[in-house]
Amino acid sequence: MPQAPTLTGTLTTADGLQLQTRAWLPDAPKGTVLVHHGFAEHGGRYGHLVDALLPAGFAVETFDARGHGRSGGTRVFVERFDSYLEDLALAIDDAHRKLPAPLFLLGHSMGGLIVAKYVQQHGLGVLKGVILSNPGLVNKVKIPGWKAGLATAASRFAPKLRVPSGLPPEDISRDPAEVRAYDADPLNVKVATARWYTEFLGAQAQTLARPEALRDVPLLAVIGDGDRIIDSQQTLDFLRRVEGRGLTVKTYAGFYHELINEPEADRARVLTDIVTWLEAQGR
Repeated sequence: MPQAPTLTGTLTTADGLQLQTRAWLPDAPKGTVLVHHGFAEHGGRYGHLVDALLPAGFAVETFDARGHGRSGGTRVFVERFDSYLEDLALAIDDAHRKLPAPLFLLGHSMGGLIVAKYVQQHGLGVLKGVILSNPGLVNKVKIPGWKAGLATAASRFAPKLRVPSGLPPEDISRDPAEVRAYDADPLNVKVATARWYTEFLGAQAQTLARPEALRDVPLLAVIGDGDRIIDSQQTLDFLRRVEGRGLTVKTYAGFYHELINEPEADRARVLTDIVTWLEAQGR
């Protein structure tokens, strides 16, 4: 990260795992953004977001999901997808107790799927609003049939079987420096487990079936239509079915998957849109 977090800590999950947390506090806080990262990465990769939000007066907290980053658990394994939602509830409670209100939730990629499903099931609660960054609703990367078949069978009989993800690092960003940093980061993993794969597909189907559950939620969606990992067109189709009065959708022509890690001038557009939306929610 470009700057050290103000606070670090851990959360203990219901099944005894330790989740790593990091928080950054501004001098004159207007609120807090809790960040859920994406597949096979970690919460320490959101430095550009921190750099944009702190001067605007927003605290930031990130945490590493189970099986990711510096948190406990088998790498990229989950017995039930709803374990992610239960862990997110812990993180929301932690941020609500110790960081400035109002509290917003931002989910990227897999984190966007988790955030959307969480709000569908539990509503906003203490949250003021939600930001989805290229949420992982429909995969654009095509999984070979043999690999999909192997993972589906192994999910029942060998759920922790590790399968290469097959995601090219150059698909995350058009900035070569960001791609190199991603590829060299030892906390980013290049595999998934069989059970994670089937649970992820099931969560996608459940979330896509309930757009109305996000209706009237204060929601900003930032979508790169050049995303090679997640199908941006199907994400936009889903958002059209949300039809919420609180919905704002921003699309970025040609932008890749990690919007806040795109080349500097491009990510600045996305970050400015996020800050502008956050500030508007307090009016």
